[in-house]
Amino acid sequence: MPVSKCLLGEEAARRNVNYLASLDFIISLGFGLILPLFPVYIDLLGGGGLEVGILFSSFVFTRALLATPFGNLSDRLGRKNIILAGSILYAVLAILFTVPDTWFGLIFVRAFQGVASAMVWPVSEALVIDSTPENKRGASMGKIVMASNLGFVIGPFVGGALFMFASQTLGYSDQDSYKFPFYFTAALALAGSVMTWLYVTDAKHPEKIRTRLSLRELLNPSGVEPERLRYLKILYLNASIEGFSFASIGPLMVLFLMFRFDLDAGTISILIGISMGLGALIAFPSGRYADRVGKKLMFVVGGYVAFVAIIFIPFSYTLPVVIVLLAARSMAFQVSSPALRALQADIVPENLRGRLIGLLESMTNMGSVVGAPLGGFLWDCFQGRDFGLPYPLDGTMVPFLLSGVMGIATVMMVHLTVKERTKTKTAP
Repeated sequence: MPVSKCLLGEEAARRNVNYLASLDFIISLGFGLILPLFPVYIDLLGGGGLEVGILFSSFVFTRALLATPFGNLSDRLGRKNIILAGSILYAVLAILFTVPDTWFGLIFVRAFQGVASAMVWPVSEALVIDSTPENKRGASMGKIVMASNLGFVIGPFVGGALFMFASQTLGYSDQDSYKFPFYFTAALALAGSVMTWLYVTDAKHPEKIRTRLSLRELLNPSGVEPERLRYLKILYLNASIEGFSFASIGPLMVLFLMFRFDLDAGTISILIGISMGLGALIAFPSGRYADRVGKKLMFVVGGYVAFVAIIFIPFSYTLPVVIVLLAARSMAFQVSSPALRALQADIVPENLRGRLIGLLESMTNMGSVVGAPLGGFLWDCFQGRDFGLPYPLDGTMVPFLLSGVMGIATVMMVHLTVKERTKTKTAP
């Protein structure tokens, strides 16, 4: 199959990256508005760690199932059309979040939100890669990651302010005030849809011939040299293990801070927002630096530091130390993530980019589907349990230890087996 060439000039390509970064910021801001409140809300509705994990995995499960099919559709119908439909669906689902009054109902809507996510994030990432020359991909992916994480950082503060405005200034009940941030999220998603429609352009022609590849064919695409194919399979495995590792403790971080330090949801949102903010600030410069010193090096260094920090978090009994470790984890992950995405982009064959990036996203999410409920289950089983060892080891540490050890193992796997396909010296 012939490889499509980029249709955009330098200015149009830069515009694509900037507006797609803005869209990621808008969508992530909407997520961040309510994400820290979900564990507390589930707890108020009678759920526990397992239910929090199920809430998280319902989203990543549908995203995992559909990331590859929507990547396939974007190869055939154009990236912009899929991204535009997904951002509109986000707006509709934000309104639907205000309807359920049980934790099960929240999970149902959250599962459909995974559909919208599969349409926006993997496809927009593929379009950014389509629009960017290889020697600038680290910087472009760093910009996308930074914008997304800034949305997550600012979201909790905006969500808390909206809740207080609705309850204290407008006089709404607590239940109606909780719904207020969702209405704001819907408006943001609609604004992102309009921006995408007006300013984003497909960088490559869609495929004229509608080809369907089975999962086996996607895992073993024809015409790919053996070494490149081996690296691709290693990245699939890394994606699934990394997804498992982060998801097994991600939804539990709020519960851990509540259990260990007796903090309220508002304080926890601020602490998590600060730690994520520090990470978001270095995502773009670290992506540019990866173009200079090597994408694999930045991924490995950031990955090791992030997972070591995860291991040490439950062993810390003072809040300032935990905050430092949360910040170190966030900053290290933002060093690692743009570099890994750019490394994946260099290895993925260009004519299958939408499908294979979607498959990589699906692998990450399938790992998360298993990791989130397992982490919640371990939390419920071992929370507060004393193992009677000389060092104060309690059950709250179990999910963190599992996450850190598995994460270090997968970083080591990429470190020892994957080589960069090309090396670039500088990114102007």
